[in-house]
Amino acid sequence: MGLLGKILLTAIVIAIVLLVVRYRAQARLPSTRQPVTVTLPRRNPLPIGWVASAVVVLMLAVASYWLYSSWRDDHDVLSVRVVDAGTGHVAEYRAYRGDIEDREFVTTEGVRVRLAETERLEISTLSGRN
Repeated sequence: MGLLGKILLTAIVIAIVLLVVRYRAQARLPSTRQPVTVTLPRRNPLPIGWVASAVVVLMLAVASYWLYSSWRDDHDVLSVRVVDAGTGHVAEYRAYRGDIEDREFVTTEGVRVRLAETERLEISTLSGRN
C-alpha cells in the first residue's frame, strides 16, 4: 500500500467517525411530540464523549506512527550489487528500500536500473538497521 493509499485510508476513517458523531448529535435533537420522561436511579454513566475522543486520538496516533514507520523504512539507503552471472562483472549502486522491486530499482541519483535475466541482485544495509 503506497503512501497515498495510507493517507486515503486515514481520511476515510476520520470521515466515518465524523459522520457517526454528526448522526448521534442529530439523534439527540428534541422531537416534535412530547416525550414521556421516566426518572431512573442514576448510576455512574460512562463518559461516552471522552471515550470516543480518546479512541479517535488513539486511532490518529497509531495511523500517524504507521505512516511514519513505513516512510522511514522505505527511505533506508541500501547497497545494491548487480552481478552478471555470465561474465562475473559487478556493478554497485545505492538505492532506497522503497525503490527496489523484483527485477528493477531506482538509484538514489534517480537512475532506473532493470536487470537482465542473467543478472542477480544482492542487497545489503548501509545503516546497520534491519
